[in-house]
Amino acid sequence: MRSWFYWPGTAIIGFVARLLWGARVESGDEHIPRSGPFILVANHSSNVDPLILGWAIGNRTNRLIHFMAKAEMRGWPILGWLATRSGVFFVRRGEGDRAAQRFSLEALAEGRPIALHPEGTRSRDGRLQAGRSGAAFLAMRSGAPLLPVGIAGTHRIFPGRSRFPHPTRIVIRIGEPFTLPHVPDGRLDRAALAAGTERLMREIGALLPAEQRPL
Repeated sequence: MRSWFYWPGTAIIGFVARLLWGARVESGDEHIPRSGPFILVANHSSNVDPLILGWAIGNRTNRLIHFMAKAEMRGWPILGWLATRSGVFFVRRGEGDRAAQRFSLEALAEGRPIALHPEGTRSRDGRLQAGRSGAAFLAMRSGAPLLPVGIAGTHRIFPGRSRFPHPTRIVIRIGEPFTLPHVPDGRLDRAALAAGTERLMREIGALLPAEQRPL
């Protein structure tokens, strides 16, 4: 796992995001764990979300966060190559990816944080969509705390089919970490997974402006 580009990359993104979109962490700095594992869970409405979160949550607290990304990203020109050198790990969507699951649990067991978007795909209008159970599964298997984050405004950067960035304001709010019941072994109950997923999505939604919360 190579990560040499993580630090310069997140620093550059932070500078650009603040310059172009006035990106700022409005609240919750004190909630970011300065040591030990955690699972960052955030809403997702733009491909720049992981980049901005890498600056806002990781770079600013001197923590390397392993972001989960879709496997197709490997083939993207330049960005795919840089992602493989920024501590990113990839998951095959729509199927149980045991390798990504194993990496996540190993990283957490070693005290390293990971990040994923529980919606599984981007929201085109910025509204929080239903969550999938992957984040809750990892939290319950590992016992690691979940760190909910709401990122507002990024859905306006490339509205519609625009190829050029538009002006907007990006605001990040960080919630209090919380844990789900720890189930290190055995079969996970579907109802418990659904309840855990519902809770983490509720925590994320509470950090978003009204126009980005679920209808």
